[in-house]
Amino acid sequence: MSDENSGDVDLFGDPWKAPKDRRGRRSHKWTKQTAENIAVLRASGLTVELIAARVGLSEPTLRKYYFWELDEGADLAQAVLNEVMWKKALAGNVGAARYIREEFGSGRSKDIANRVRRREAKEPPLGKKEARLQRASEIHGKYAPPAPPRLQ
Repeated sequence: MSDENSGDVDLFGDPWKAPKDRRGRRSHKWTKQTAENIAVLRASGLTVELIAARVGLSEPTLRKYYFWELDEGADLAQAVLNEVMWKKALAGNVGAARYIREEFGSGRSKDIANRVRRREAKEPPLGKKEARLQRASEIHGKYAPPAPPRLQ
């Protein structure tokens, strides 16, 4: 009798497990196809709001899962286009060869490489105590704190 009410088995005698909590909306799953689509839309000059509406995601979800595509989407799409045109130029396509010559001659690829190199490390922000001490040292005049005593 104690086995019936123990709660470890169901009415058929099979082991019982608590059902998974399926409340709420399912979380978004990142896909490569959506990422490429967002990169192309960003490269075409659309804003984040328009991209979110076009893809069917909310802006916070778009920023959470596809932040890299939003920041570097234009450069990513340009790189993919350059790769495709390079392959066509090697195959003998004259229009693709002209495009590659203009693209390499414009120096855009050099600018991108230099921009990555020029990223300087930012100084870490001051902590609360350091900021207060710095502000206190800048006070002059009637309300300035007295100088600390010196030992002689």
